[in-house]
Amino acid sequence: MRIWTGSSGDSQKFQGGVVTVGKFDGLHLGHQKLLEVVRQGPKPWVVLTFDPLPIQVLQPEKHYARLMPKEDLGEQLPKTGVELLYVMKFDQSLAGKSAAEFADGVIWQPFQPKAIVVGYDFAFGKNREGNLAWLERWCGGEQRKIQLHVVKPFELDGQAVSSGRVRAMIEAGAVDQAARLLGRPFYVRGLVIRGAGRGGSIGVPTLNQQVANETLPALGVYATRTRWRGQSMNSVTNVGRVPTFTDQREIHVETHVLNQTVHAYGETVDVDLIQRLRPEKKFTSAEDLKIQIKQDILDATRILG
Repeated sequence: MRIWTGSSGDSQKFQGGVVTVGKFDGLHLGHQKLLEVVRQGPKPWVVLTFDPLPIQVLQPEKHYARLMPKEDLGEQLPKTGVELLYVMKFDQSLAGKSAAEFADGVIWQPFQPKAIVVGYDFAFGKNREGNLAWLERWCGGEQRKIQLHVVKPFELDGQAVSSGRVRAMIEAGAVDQAARLLGRPFYVRGLVIRGAGRGGSIGVPTLNQQVANETLPALGVYATRTRWRGQSMNSVTNVGRVPTFTDQREIHVETHVLNQTVHAYGETVDVDLIQRLRPEKKFTSAEDLKIQIKQDILDATRILG
C-alpha cells in the first residue's frame, strides 16, 4: 500500500477505481463495513483522510482526541487490500473550499473514480454544503457518471458503532467493550523510557511509556498484553498518577510483563488493554501496594490465561 502526504503524487496509477473519504478514526467495525463495500468495486481502492482531523481545526475548543496513534490507519489498511492512503493536510485553506472545489480538485481530477463510497453522515466543503444530496447530483454529472454508495450505520447492541461511542467506553475504562466495537483491542503505544525505578525496588519492574496516544483510558490497573519485537506477552498495566508516591498530575503508563524480563529502553512498545482490574488507589505504604500488585497479577493471569 502507498501512503501519500501533502501532495497527490502520481495519481494516474490510482485512477478508475473506488474512492472513499472520511476520518476513519480507530478503523472500528463501522469503518470496516464501509471498506467491505469499497472492496466490491473496481480497483484501485483509495482511502482519503485528513491530518489533523477537521474537527481539530474547525472546533479546537472541543479538544477532540484521536482514538489511536496517527500511524495506526496506515498499519491497518493494508490488511483490507486498500492500495492508496492519501492523508491530506487539513487547514483553513482546505476548509474554505466549496463543495465543488473539493469534489473537482481533490476527488475527480486526481482519481477520476468509477465509484465513491461514503458513510451515512458524510458532508464536505465550506459549511458542509456538500451533503449527500449534493454529492449525488455531482456524481451524476454527464462528464463523470460516478456510482455513489452511501453506507448505512453499522449497529451493535442496538446502537450505531461510532468513534464517539468507542471513545466513551475507553474513557470509562470499559476497554473490553470498546474492543468489541473496534474488532481488536484498544492499545497504548509509546517509547519506553527510564522511570523512577520504584517498581523494581519492590520486585515488579515496569516498562514506562512516553505515550503517543491522544485518548487514554480511565485511570486504573488493567490486564494487558504487551507487543514487542514480534512477541505478545501477558502483563499488568497501571495508567495513573502514582498517588502512593507523588502528588503530581501527570499521567504515567507503566507495564509489568509477567514471568519474564524485558529490556526495551529506547524502543516503541504497544500494550493491548484487555480488561480493567480496578481503579487507581492511593496506598498507605509501599508494602500495601506490593500486596495489591500481587493480587493484580493473579487477577490478570486468570483473565489472560
